[in-house]
Amino acid sequence: MSAAELTRSVWDVNADDYSADAPFGERLRFLLRYAILAPSSHNSQPWRFRIEGRAVHVAADESRWLRAADPDRRELFVSLGCAVENLVVAAEHFGFDPAVSYPDGGTERIATVTMDDGASERRPAAPFDELTARYTSHERFDGTPLDSPTRNRLVAAVEGAPVALHLVNGDAKRAVGELQAEADRLQMKNRAYREELGHWIGLGALGHSWLLARVGQAVVAHLDIGDREAAKNSVLVESAPVVGVLTTASDDPAARVGTGRAFERVALRASAAGVAVHPMSQILERPALRRRLASELDFDGATPQHLFRLGYADEAAEDTPRWPVESVLDGE
Repeated sequence: MSAAELTRSVWDVNADDYSADAPFGERLRFLLRYAILAPSSHNSQPWRFRIEGRAVHVAADESRWLRAADPDRRELFVSLGCAVENLVVAAEHFGFDPAVSYPDGGTERIATVTMDDGASERRPAAPFDELTARYTSHERFDGTPLDSPTRNRLVAAVEGAPVALHLVNGDAKRAVGELQAEADRLQMKNRAYREELGHWIGLGALGHSWLLARVGQAVVAHLDIGDREAAKNSVLVESAPVVGVLTTASDDPAARVGTGRAFERVALRASAAGVAVHPMSQILERPALRRRLASELDFDGATPQHLFRLGYADEAAEDTPRWPVESVLDGE
């Protein structure tokens, strides 16, 4: 898939274009137009889909695995979980009853979503309209606290899932900011990490213009800007009224995919409430810092899988480009 295929036009999907009378495979392909709008680390979009009868198989595209930033594939599986959740939310909206299974097939088959008449998972409803409205904010938040009803709605988004959401503020949030600064400095000292990040910036996946993408690639790939990133991201953490952390009891691929699904439900509810979301993965990319985070925030033995800022920002939403469905759909 080339950079030339990246486009923002995929965000213009219109639910009114769905036809309940279309052949089954065609309807499933329409649902995938929502799946590809899911967030992913570096906007790498590491998914492949295959339609087989009434099922959609979701697999990893390992050419999009971030080997330097994500050597244990945690972020890969979380990203795939976000795409699975988008698919499920869209399927439910259009009257399907999706059932999700997790075959033990490694990265060749992460999950299978079957559209049948059996009992689907009982999950809190997600706002369908936010699939095309959700975005990631990289701006400073204004510090306005999240009120109790909003916090409760976000926590309720993961009810029934084997994933817990922790909303962190106060001294614990300051500890997160300090770990974030340390993680930024360590990651930016790693040349392979900088070159990998530079590749995705230069490709245009993060939404910059061609010129800014090329300049950004050169700066990131060739300069150690750890202190600058540490200072910037510490301010971003401080500006957030809360930091969200998703934890699981286990640390296997299914738990990580489940984390991605839970995060997307939280993100969709946050979007509906006007709350901006910004994943920050650097702490979890460093094993020692990941353990320190778990220890300092006392998750009672649970493993932190995903970390993100939540708050309010005065900014215009900007969609990042995607590869279209045709580019990520394997032959039927």
